[in-house]
Amino acid sequence: MGGGSKNMSNQPKIAIQHQTAFGDDGQLLVLEGSVETSLEDFGAAVDHREHDSQSEKPEVDQFGVDDRPKIARLSESDQSTLFADTDDDQQTLTGEDAATRCLFKG
Repeated sequence: MGGGSKNMSNQPKIAIQHQTAFGDDGQLLVLEGSVETSLEDFGAAVDHREHDSQSEKPEVDQFGVDDRPKIARLSESDQSTLFADTDDDQQTLTGEDAATRCLFKG
């Protein structure tokens, strides 16, 4: 019989010796417990407000008949279009295709 490992798995076992985190001065600190991080730790803005759950979508009573109540939607929004509403062949003064010109400068 050929030599080899008695372990049938090809997955290596990783033993964690120490867990570290950056301290306030930028140095690594050895920690005893587990480390929990948040996106806030990396400078992201996180919204902690309580959010209303999505409206419940009831099921239909009978197959093939959509008798669910209509969900009221607001027609107003604070969104703007990114591109001008133009004709397909309309061009800018510089000869560019006007339909693909973004209205906002980045």
